[in-house]
Amino acid sequence: MISSDRRTLIKVAASLAAAAGFHPLFGSSAYAAEAQDWVWDPMRWVQVNFTDDDPGRFDPGFWLDFMRRTSTQGVCLSAGGILAFYPTEVQFHRRSTFLGNSDPFGDMAKACKRMGLRVLARVDPSVLYPDALAAHPEWAARGADGKPRRHPDDPSAYLSCPNGPFSFGWVPQVIREIMAKYPVDGIFGNRWSGGHVGVCYCDVCKTEFRLASGLDLPANLFNRQDPAMVAYQRWNDDKRFAQIKAYNEAARSINPQALFAPGSSWQRLDPKRLRGVFRTIYADQQHRAATHPIWAAGRGAKEAACVMQGAGPIAGSFNVAQMEFKDSVQSVDETLAFMHDGMAQGFRPWLIKFKAEVFDKRWVAPFEQAFAWHARNERYFRNTANLAQVAMMQSLQTNSGFRSGGPVNMQPVSAMAAGGNEAALNGAYQALLEARVPFALVDDRDMDQSVLGQYRTVYLPNIACMTDEQCDSIRQYVRGGGAIVATGETSLYDASGAERKNFGLADLFGCDYGGQVDKKVENSYISIDGPHPLTLGLDDTPRIIGGTRVVRVKPTDEASKPPLRLIRSYPDQPAELAYPREPTSDVPMVFARSFGEGRVVYFPFNIDQLFWEQAPRDHLYLLRNAIAWASNGPQPMEVSGAGLVDVSYFRQEKSLAAHLVNLNNASALKGYMHEAVSIGPFTVTLDLPDGTRPRRVQLLEGAKSAAFRQQGNKLVVKVPKLALHEVIAVDLA
Repeated sequence: MISSDRRTLIKVAASLAAAAGFHPLFGSSAYAAEAQDWVWDPMRWVQVNFTDDDPGRFDPGFWLDFMRRTSTQGVCLSAGGILAFYPTEVQFHRRSTFLGNSDPFGDMAKACKRMGLRVLARVDPSVLYPDALAAHPEWAARGADGKPRRHPDDPSAYLSCPNGPFSFGWVPQVIREIMAKYPVDGIFGNRWSGGHVGVCYCDVCKTEFRLASGLDLPANLFNRQDPAMVAYQRWNDDKRFAQIKAYNEAARSINPQALFAPGSSWQRLDPKRLRGVFRTIYADQQHRAATHPIWAAGRGAKEAACVMQGAGPIAGSFNVAQMEFKDSVQSVDETLAFMHDGMAQGFRPWLIKFKAEVFDKRWVAPFEQAFAWHARNERYFRNTANLAQVAMMQSLQTNSGFRSGGPVNMQPVSAMAAGGNEAALNGAYQALLEARVPFALVDDRDMDQSVLGQYRTVYLPNIACMTDEQCDSIRQYVRGGGAIVATGETSLYDASGAERKNFGLADLFGCDYGGQVDKKVENSYISIDGPHPLTLGLDDTPRIIGGTRVVRVKPTDEASKPPLRLIRSYPDQPAELAYPREPTSDVPMVFARSFGEGRVVYFPFNIDQLFWEQAPRDHLYLLRNAIAWASNGPQPMEVSGAGLVDVSYFRQEKSLAAHLVNLNNASALKGYMHEAVSIGPFTVTLDLPDGTRPRRVQLLEGAKSAAFRQQGNKLVVKVPKLALHEVIAVDLA
């Protein structure tokens, strides 16, 4: 149940949210939006990417039958840009070599519309060919040497500039032509924002940037202290919003209900501005690397959801191909698990197939079954609110401005670019998942009380770079009854990455910055001084692994005894000399305290980064306990039983849906899943929202009624077996 101080915070958040247009607990009025905007209708999407030789070779009947059998409601078809798969009349819009007199895009689009599907035309405007470059040298992206940039994978082609007349003049011609010739509902943009370009040094970019900023273009994108870099990011963002506006206007000049839907590259853009121009978001997280977790799709769904804040639906892509070998099918269990984890976190599935001609059909039957299951149970996926009471913060500002000395240039787990606190974000995500805490994401650019107030607890995993305004927003949130768990160097730097003299949140933490970050700590430990709520599960050991990056701090509250204290480093070799040279120090390794009406837990070391890199179970216990103590009450969904499961809990108009996704993996060497191993049984306890009572409880994967009992406002459900993705569907009376 919600405490009285929490109710006060929620009332404040509600009044602010009403002005912003959405309810802090139950999202926007999605069903009201559905009556007005078609984007709420499609729940299942299929994207078919044509290749140059597909015309005359692929079987349209195969795809139409597949869409019919799977109850597909939206389709995205390659139309133009790099190649036109219809008889274009736009100059320099190169037709497919094998097009002849055929019109594969047009024929498929018309057939899909006759079936009642929504149709998006896929356009990729990232490439120029030599004839277009010769006629319009101003269309090309250029390097610092002034030479046209060749495509990194096809040296016969060139990269287009996303900021000049090609993007703002030629591309709208293509959009208008497609919209005028065919019954499509919008344009899907692939690599619409520049793709491989980075900084373009063409004359248009040089001139426009100087007029906007008075500066020359930055030499690179990595020096965050360079004023030109800061100005460039602002200018580049403005260009992207201008692009979205231009493409939307081009599409709507033909069909007023049409939209331009960027498939990627929206992650860097301001969420508040995005909600003003996006009616829906397509999260382009098609697969994962072997060393990345299967929950990458779920994280992508949460990223998109925290941008939209209920203002529009989100869809998430997954690819049946092996990616680097596009004509070969990836392990079906791998792709199914990836898709289901994204669906459990709120995205509408979007299947992608490279090449319309299908060689390997092993994916077809499993995904027919998966889409058909989703269609049968569609009402339990039309979410109107995420019932999670914990949120994890992501920060592009920290991602860009903070450098931990760790593996910064890693391939990102999510669609966000990898940055200096990527390992902390991943460790935090993994810890919350293993602790079976339902959680959402919040973005540090979107820290109004109407957003923060949706949650009981906000986790700040080394959110190092924060503005004074962001610190004030967190302070107001906690003072009003919210709680935070913060780690590492959170708030120690300003937006540009410059170190402060003290933490921006020092008053919340209960300590001041000691003037130094020990950046390479070896063989350090933490003493356990329980019993304490933070040491549950650890009271049988005197010490655990310490941090490898430790912030020196000076406590401002000496009254309380810290449950965790530092054992300073000592040699780990030779073995005979591996022992501590001094007893446990008096240096606290955690601060757990009240602030205003809320609670704060602060760990002055890289606990979540280390959990990601080394996976010490003890750190999982600490983080789990910290979330529990800060939240000051049970989570709205609790799961008991053995195995690795991802959980989430959503409300729909007349129902509740609690998701359990089986992430156990029989592949011990690398992450890819080649076999799903069933687990269970589980007992799931759900909070019933105020004023609701269950009428019927089902297990959708098990396709049967569930055994349950009600205890006050709690619903206790037995799940005997979890194969891949079980949904506890609760119909409300």
